[in-house]
Amino acid sequence: MSSFDLNLILRVITSPNSAFSQIRDNEEKYFAQSIALLLISSILGGLAVLPFVMMPLDDAYFEFEGTENIDNTFPLKDSTVGLSIGSSILSGFVSAILYYFIGKKLDGNTNWKKVFSVIFHIHAVVIPITIIMTILLFLMWGSFTSIDSSVLLDPNIGEADVFSLLGSFIGYVILLVILGMGFAIWGLIVTIKAIKTVHGFDTGKAFGLIILVGIITSFISIPFSFG
Repeated sequence: MSSFDLNLILRVITSPNSAFSQIRDNEEKYFAQSIALLLISSILGGLAVLPFVMMPLDDAYFEFEGTENIDNTFPLKDSTVGLSIGSSILSGFVSAILYYFIGKKLDGNTNWKKVFSVIFHIHAVVIPITIIMTILLFLMWGSFTSIDSSVLLDPNIGEADVFSLLGSFIGYVILLVILGMGFAIWGLIVTIKAIKTVHGFDTGKAFGLIILVGIITSFISIPFSFG
């Protein structure tokens, strides 16, 4: 692969069915590109935790009864970024392997490179989603950490004042939830299209495979989780 096929990557977003069909039928051409997309998506996903590394909470938030057992969750350690990137890459490869082997057992595609190429190209959709969500996370966390803790923790502060101080933070949280739900649905639809195209499954079978792979991957990823 001499360069990215930007037109194809864009079509994964705008016309996934035809794009996935082209990838499936030209896996040798697009395999390297698919791995690059996974790596880029994983790196961006790791950067999503940067707000919690760069903008620590004031120590005053941990001086209350019951907080003495909190293991300094915030700020997250610098190593968390690398762990997040590594976990994303591992999860991506594990998912592709499961989509291949389980799909093959269910009379799906027997060519692993075709399956991997199509599955990894789903990250063409994940990348813009991750960028948008990361920007919102920076804005959300920054709006909270910029608040003077002595004011927010003042026992005499009124409810109206609390909401006034947290207005931007609450707004970003609501926006993140709404967009997160929308992006999750979009990602699911694109993944279903990818599975249907590469394995030749119907919608129900593709959805079932996605759920099964998601459950298995979640259990495998537990040792690499952080919190």
